[in-house]
Amino acid sequence: MAKKEAIDVPCTSAEDIKATLVDLGSEKQAKILLRFFKCGKGEYGEGDRFLGVNNPNIRSVVKEAWKSTTLDEAVKLVKDEWHEVRMCGLLILVEKMLKAIKKKDEKEMEAIFKLYVSLHPYINNWDLVDLSAIKIVGNWEKHHPEEELLEKWIRLGDDCLWQRRIAMVSTWILLREGRFDVVMSRAEKLLTSKQNLLHKAAGWMLREMYKHNGEEALEAFLREHIGKMPAVMLSYACEKLTADEKSYWREYKYSLVK
Repeated sequence: MAKKEAIDVPCTSAEDIKATLVDLGSEKQAKILLRFFKCGKGEYGEGDRFLGVNNPNIRSVVKEAWKSTTLDEAVKLVKDEWHEVRMCGLLILVEKMLKAIKKKDEKEMEAIFKLYVSLHPYINNWDLVDLSAIKIVGNWEKHHPEEELLEKWIRLGDDCLWQRRIAMVSTWILLREGRFDVVMSRAEKLLTSKQNLLHKAAGWMLREMYKHNGEEALEAFLREHIGKMPAVMLSYACEKLTADEKSYWREYKYSLVK
């Protein structure tokens, strides 16, 4: 398990938070992260830069800083060149969103949601998406089912990888509310994508749907779309099925292509 250090954040300006993260960095860890997050030429994370700070330490900084860090300072963090600094800024926005929800502060919730989606060019790797979109975008959609932006994002092309992943993984909140139709509709729109990370996201949400009383919904989705489902999406979606159920669906898919 990654070591968690005692963090002292002397000030909550973006500059000082960044300085704290820089001090926590490790060149050795940074090299590992560059490989793990596929930052080579032509890979999905091309050009990203890492300080080499582990997630427990980033969260410790967030814990110390988020209450007194303004939204303007959080934005500066999200726009930073370093991955871990952007992560810190996003997690500060998450904490502020959760506080606004607890206080039922609609104005603050809307401000954070709109700010978050405006920052999408900087939310540019799967961990940044997954650790922020669910609690910010998902919670906004839970309280505002009339929101249309994410339906527009899921229809974008594969060059908008991260916007489409935000739209897909944010359904985690909705599926817990029984809104399986949204999960299936967005997963369907990713069937023809060429992006493996979108297949994984869709399969993950279909699996979560199944785990939250969505057995019938998953069966309906598989029966309609299994012939077109990319292998990784199908594998993720069926992960919690029994061995017999997995065998049934493999044979069913095979029967469609014979």
